[in-house]
Amino acid sequence: MFVRAVAKKSHPLVLFLDDLQWADELSLQLISALVKDTENSGFLFIGSYWGNEVGFSDLLSNLINELESKQVQMTRISVVSILKEDVNKLIADTISMPHHLTKSLSDIVYKKTSGNVLLVTQLLQSLWDEDLLFFSLETKTWMWDLNAIDAKVIPDDVGMLLSGKILQLPQGCQYGMKLLACIGMRCEASILKLIMIKGKGFKGSVDEKELDFAIDEGLLKKEGTNHVFAHNQIQQAAYSLIPEDERGCLHRQIGHLLLKNVPENKVNDLFFTAVSQLNQGINHLGKDDERLHLQNLNLRAGEKAMSLADFLIASSYLKAGIDMFLGNHWEEYYDLSIQLYSAYAEAEYSICHFQEVGRVAETVIQSSKSFQDKQRVYTILIKALGVENKLEDAIKL
Repeated sequence: MFVRAVAKKSHPLVLFLDDLQWADELSLQLISALVKDTENSGFLFIGSYWGNEVGFSDLLSNLINELESKQVQMTRISVVSILKEDVNKLIADTISMPHHLTKSLSDIVYKKTSGNVLLVTQLLQSLWDEDLLFFSLETKTWMWDLNAIDAKVIPDDVGMLLSGKILQLPQGCQYGMKLLACIGMRCEASILKLIMIKGKGFKGSVDEKELDFAIDEGLLKKEGTNHVFAHNQIQQAAYSLIPEDERGCLHRQIGHLLLKNVPENKVNDLFFTAVSQLNQGINHLGKDDERLHLQNLNLRAGEKAMSLADFLIASSYLKAGIDMFLGNHWEEYYDLSIQLYSAYAEAEYSICHFQEVGRVAETVIQSSKSFQDKQRVYTILIKALGVENKLEDAIKL
């Protein structure tokens, strides 16, 4: 109703969302409701995503297929590599020279990049860094070394090129970018200060200012107090530089550092980030008491997310806690099992995963020692069956 109120033909509303391949189910459901609303005559939705990261059975593919089956008017635009002529225009505009004078350079750049825009821009930057493309003060024009550029070997994909560029930065900056990549695409300054610590294989000084080198190179940017990767492939390249056998330990180390700074008995954004980091370091858990501690943290995170009506996030934390159980946990850790499974069933009900609700409820009912312990999942299961219009099944319970 809000969108209908603000979006009019005389004052249209355009909503653009990037990286839809990472959107969660609830977000896609909201998008679906908005674009299927025929009364939103002044509303235009634009979404972009990486086609090579979306499979046939992914949530986004399912949404697109659903919209097509409902005959929702859509226009698909496939963004492909640019043509050789466009590469020449890009280079000519970048260095402010006539198109016919930059053709020799653009031909080589196109041959090496096949018109991949990100690869083109990164290659130009590397040519500048290596003095293969430079501004001559004598001739007062841009010049380049065609033979050296032609002989230059560049990786076939953007990730390898970006990784090589990151490796040219100072050691402290490289390490800072790796830590930042563990958090994600962006990181608040307050969190960054907490995690800028010395780690395995790095003994130099670590300071937030080290990241200024990456900002100068266009790999990072500042948005308010946040450090943000300029592109998701830069974040992936930085993360790929962490040896696989060290990633879990680093996530775990970051999680513990953040958790130490969370006020006791308080669940805030810092707490959620800390638990997420610890979950990514699950393969490096030590004794059973450490695993149980992390399971309880996931329970707290899940219950807090439920209270904030963020049911999909709640489900992910609760499922993570359940997946950490080993052996006959219904005997050894009965109370924790009841709490995690019951809360998980409620979270799944809230996001309409009724089949999963049935499966989880059945597990709890079979494993519970008293009716009181079964009561919560019984209530959830009855509500789920009611929503599915399976009233006879609900009555039989």
